[in-house]
Amino acid sequence: MSRWIYSLAALLAVFLIGLWYTANAQVSGSASQEPISLSYLSSDEPLSLSDIYEKSRADWQPLASNRASFGYTDDQYWLRVQIERKSYDRILHIGYPLLDELNIYWVQSDNVKTYALGDHKPYYERPILTSEFSVPLPAGESGTLYMSALTESSMRLPISIRSETQFFDAQMQKRLAEGIYFGVLLCMAVYNLFGFVASREPEFGLYSLYTLFFGGLMLSLDGLGFRYLWPESLFLQDKGIPIFGSLTFLTAALFAYQLLRLKQYRTTLARGLFIMAGLSIFTLLLGIFASYKVSIHVLLIFAAPGCLYLLIVGAYLWRKGLVYAKMFTIAWGTLLVSVIANSLGYLGVIDSMFIQRHAIMLGSGIEILLLSWVLAVRYSEQRREKLEAQQRYNEELEDNVAERTFELQIALRELQDVNSELEKKNSEDSLTGLYNRRYFSQQLEKEYRRAYRSKVGLCLLMIDIDHFKKINDNYGHFIGDQILKGLAQRLKQSAKRPADVVCRYGGEEFAIILPDTTRQHAEIFATQLVETIRDNPFPTDSGERSITISVGIAELNSLAGQSTESLFKTADEALYRAKRDGRDKVVTI
Repeated sequence: MSRWIYSLAALLAVFLIGLWYTANAQVSGSASQEPISLSYLSSDEPLSLSDIYEKSRADWQPLASNRASFGYTDDQYWLRVQIERKSYDRILHIGYPLLDELNIYWVQSDNVKTYALGDHKPYYERPILTSEFSVPLPAGESGTLYMSALTESSMRLPISIRSETQFFDAQMQKRLAEGIYFGVLLCMAVYNLFGFVASREPEFGLYSLYTLFFGGLMLSLDGLGFRYLWPESLFLQDKGIPIFGSLTFLTAALFAYQLLRLKQYRTTLARGLFIMAGLSIFTLLLGIFASYKVSIHVLLIFAAPGCLYLLIVGAYLWRKGLVYAKMFTIAWGTLLVSVIANSLGYLGVIDSMFIQRHAIMLGSGIEILLLSWVLAVRYSEQRREKLEAQQRYNEELEDNVAERTFELQIALRELQDVNSELEKKNSEDSLTGLYNRRYFSQQLEKEYRRAYRSKVGLCLLMIDIDHFKKINDNYGHFIGDQILKGLAQRLKQSAKRPADVVCRYGGEEFAIILPDTTRQHAEIFATQLVETIRDNPFPTDSGERSITISVGIAELNSLAGQSTESLFKTADEALYRAKRDGRDKVVTI
């Protein structure tokens, strides 16, 4: 039992940390979006782009935010936004995967680019293969962008414009939380499937199916199923939510009936579960044969009362004194709150993309973990009733083993902490807190091998403070050390990707390793870095001091058999040229 609690606590902690990380990533991602001004109009009959041209300015209504939400509607909605010219490639992202038809027209002075999107069209026809909808905005182009949307689902158009780097970084962070979530679901499904095979207890098999169907529902809601599992099946993409939602409630009703043994307490509540199962079969048939608009409304109407009924059943058994009824009630209460929040979001009552994306993910994740714990308790209770005499001895022995194991874990953890601290000190520069030259050499070799093996880009930046000796001579080494520390912090803040490595090579020289980076992106990064250092003085005890830096860039050429030594030598030579040619600049060789 204790092992189960520890395991579930660990999984729950990982799950919550992943969602917390994504929530913070979403906040920082919102800050990185370009400000856009949106206006919209709606029509109860389809309009073409030429019809839109004929509309007067008064027909367009401004939007207060870039998260347009209109609830369930049959109207066609048009959005308009001006795209200004930028010197870098950008991506327009519509963060809602359940739009049936989404047509994007980028009207420029000499032509009109058209993108026909939506989940009624094959997945591989999308210009950018993401679970939602994205189109490229190349550098140097501007114009007016029109979007028209029709859907039987909730009409939501959360729009953002980011640079390519910011967009794919946000996508990576989102995939992290989704990977943790679906990993937990898969672990629970497989574990309980093994439990069913070993014990032949039907509640294990039903719970495993329930977890799998709930995972299918979440894959459909997030568009991940269309991306990874059924990209060729437009039918399953259109019907996935009502089908998986109905199967989820069907298996939930059967699971609760098997787990709680309601016929031993109150047969009326047991009949209610059979009625819930029958209604689930009805919504399943609607999901298969009726339109999405009809089936999703019926499913949403059925979802909250279904969770509420299971909550009532759990509360009743809680009052009866069942050991596991308390956690069962908390589990379904958590899911009920998340389902209500999600339903209100899709109906347009709550205008929060975070709630729609993560409320049901968080609620269902906690509910599935708690139900797995309830199932373990239930099975443990049965075994204890059968083997009570033998278990007394086993519990005593298990407690002793657990105590010794816990003590050993503490000792190993303390030893690991000491080793980690020593390892950190061996690879850390004592003044700046950056990685030192020893770590730089090891990491450069590691990234070189990975880049050579995977045929991806690798760039090395060598950085030197211009005229740093004069600073030490004029203001003293203490002020020089303060500037070194300040520069180290700014370098760490600029290298935002987890794989980027910032090191102090020696004295006033620094190095930055940029994996999976092309020469062009490295030059953009270095230029922005040089400008930031030049334009922002460093606070010191002797007042603000301005400095400049010189940067040399080298790009790995694996086809030419380039080694780490030659890569470093090239970057160092580029740095020398930058200093020789006047400093405060970037040179690439």
